[in-house]
Amino acid sequence: MDTWLKTGSKQPGIDRLIVFVVAMFSLISIVSIASATRQNDIGPANYFYLRQIIWYAIGTCAAFLAFRIDYHDLLKKWHWLYIAGISMLVLVFLWGKVTHGANSWLKIGPFTFEPAEFMKIILIMTLAKWFAGAEPEIKRRTIQKHRDLLVPIGLALIPCLLVLLQPDMGTTLMMSAVAVGILYVNGIQMKHGLLLAAILAFIIAFLVLIYFYRQTLFFHIIHKYQWQRLISFLNPEAQKSDAGYQVYQSMLAIGGGQIFGLGLFKGIQSVPERHTDFIFSVFSAETGFIGAAFILLLYAVLLYRMIKLASYARDLEGTLLITGVISMFLAQIVENIGMTISVMPITGITLPLISYGGSSILTTMIAIGLVLNVGVRSKKGWFY
Repeated sequence: MDTWLKTGSKQPGIDRLIVFVVAMFSLISIVSIASATRQNDIGPANYFYLRQIIWYAIGTCAAFLAFRIDYHDLLKKWHWLYIAGISMLVLVFLWGKVTHGANSWLKIGPFTFEPAEFMKIILIMTLAKWFAGAEPEIKRRTIQKHRDLLVPIGLALIPCLLVLLQPDMGTTLMMSAVAVGILYVNGIQMKHGLLLAAILAFIIAFLVLIYFYRQTLFFHIIHKYQWQRLISFLNPEAQKSDAGYQVYQSMLAIGGGQIFGLGLFKGIQSVPERHTDFIFSVFSAETGFIGAAFILLLYAVLLYRMIKLASYARDLEGTLLITGVISMFLAQIVENIGMTISVMPITGITLPLISYGGSSILTTMIAIGLVLNVGVRSKKGWFY
């Protein structure tokens, strides 16, 4: 651990703007969830936003721990973290809890959590450490030949397949985005990029094959209703009473907000999953285009500051660690907001820092803590 942390001396470079943006998101999240759940049709009054406050408090503590311990020391434990993450994903199949058709939750005592959410952070740490070198004296691992892709792709493919079998297509795509982002920044040559594109094309073709031959055993990987949700964004009005109902209601809510919105706690309450997957629809309905633009501006500021911290990182480990977090955030933001306005398929991905959910808030705050961890040890000293 760094000397200045042991002695309690002044921190050399925490990014205050990231802290401010996260604080703004926490307020927006709590108010939006309170509004979305003000009626008792999805649960007891005050239940969700009070629990969100608790999860933000726990997440803040987790972020502080992730920030406090030198990220080099954390990444040295990547083997054990990776084994623990894979073990949790396997345990889901044995003692998991089914929610919305996906067997993706584990319950330990009074707590229920989603191992796949934590696996995203573990995968970021694993790939960052792998490419930077297993030990400080080992040089950076570069991709010179196709075989150099075997280990990193294998490390990403194992959790992706386990999550896909739950089945959880959305989280699988997010972990894939993390792997692609880290590979890109680490430096992947054109010929290797073409290989990755070929692998992705094969996966897409495989999914199409499943669709046309869904009577076979393979269709157990992606159920019929999930495929309908994936393709409903293409024409939500044609399926507005069936698979496209969520998207159609979401578009009505967002459009109804117009420029300035309907006002806080006056939004449309007919959007399903309005406190989780479709929280952006609720906020947009109540604050209009102005509020939606403000959300996007906050995300832009957050991602910009992360990019700056990645560029100022002391070493490759730090750069790739932040790169993975950026890739995760960007993929989730694009997917979640995209599905609410019918430009992306519905995959059940939450909106970072806003949607209700303990596992989502906890892992997102840990990711923020890791970013600040790298930034505070950057080669630039104080960062403004």
